[in-house]
Amino acid sequence: MRRASWLFLVPLLAAFGCRRPDVEGFLRKPPPVTVAVSMPPEVPEREAYRKEFAAALRARLATRLVVVPEGVTPPAGAAQLQVEIRDLAPSPGSPHPAVVGATTGVAVGLLSAAAGNREGAFFDGLFWGLWAGSNVAAERDRTDERLGYRPSRVRAQVRLMQPGNPEPLWVTSVDPYEVVESMDPLPPGSRDDVDRIREEEAKGFARVVVRRLSEDFHMMAVSEQRFYQPPAPQPATPEPAPEPKKD
Repeated sequence: MRRASWLFLVPLLAAFGCRRPDVEGFLRKPPPVTVAVSMPPEVPEREAYRKEFAAALRARLATRLVVVPEGVTPPAGAAQLQVEIRDLAPSPGSPHPAVVGATTGVAVGLLSAAAGNREGAFFDGLFWGLWAGSNVAAERDRTDERLGYRPSRVRAQVRLMQPGNPEPLWVTSVDPYEVVESMDPLPPGSRDDVDRIREEEAKGFARVVVRRLSEDFHMMAVSEQRFYQPPAPQPATPEPAPEPKKD
């Protein structure tokens, strides 16, 4: 029983006792965090998307850490959440069903023929191609029905950096399926509103990033958002009045 108890503690010790010193230092006293988002140059309305994603990340991240608002000069030693959006395309987040079906069918047919089933290779490929394509089509229909709109495909890499440290404190990759699953449906009157759809895409992305950061760093959400406020400028000290000249 004693040995079993120690074995039970091994995963906990690994989770809490094997962090790098720089990560431990960050977690003991987290500095304010800035958010920087980059978008591929071919994205339409690139700046609007960049601002929307950055705003959603700041709002969500502020329930875990102190966040530097946009336009505010960060203090010395501030960390930065660097978000590199690598793919943002008007797609349901998966290839077209016909493409999936054709690719799967060809691959299965070739494998079946290579295995010696030359006569049945065509029918094997046809069956599995139709099966794969129909599954993708059903998934697209479920997404459209749940959300009421067709979201973009969002793929990104996220890094948490600290000044003077070339190694990221934290790195994660975000795939389109996670973002779509984290989006909320829109009311019927907003399902064709491009701005509202973009806002929900940004919120879904922020939910994925902050949830993963919270899980990896064991951060608890707070009830109120915390934003960095620069110190108020000190009033200038008045110069002493000159002493009166003696006659």
